[in-house]
Amino acid sequence: TGLNAYTQYSCYVTANTSVGEGAPTSTVIILTSLSVPEPPLNFSLLPVPGSPTLLFANWSAPLPTIGIIIGYIVYCNTSASQAYPEQRIGQNVPTTRSVVNGTTLATSLTGLNPFTQYSC
Repeated sequence: TGLNAYTQYSCYVTANTSVGEGAPTSTVIILTSLSVPEPPLNFSLLPVPGSPTLLFANWSAPLPTIGIIIGYIVYCNTSASQAYPEQRIGQNVPTTRSVVNGTTLATSLTGLNPFTQYSC
């Protein structure tokens, strides 16, 4: 216990008697498993002037970054529905989403309805 996710460790073992500690084994280098990342930081939405069906979203990478972020998904629903996918299981709620790669920290949400409040 107490190890960090996606971190390289060098390990060896020794045997001990009442006389003292013996020689160490060869060192083994191991990389611990990944874990899910923390939420992205500084998420914001901006309307795009002159386009009532478009929003611009941007954010910062999560800290600490554990492993390699392979992508981001921005979910956006009408505010009458719930924003998080795990809360929408079994519901027929229309969702606007944008999927981008792990090095992209911004996207446009398109196809929105004019004069509609969204929760993202």
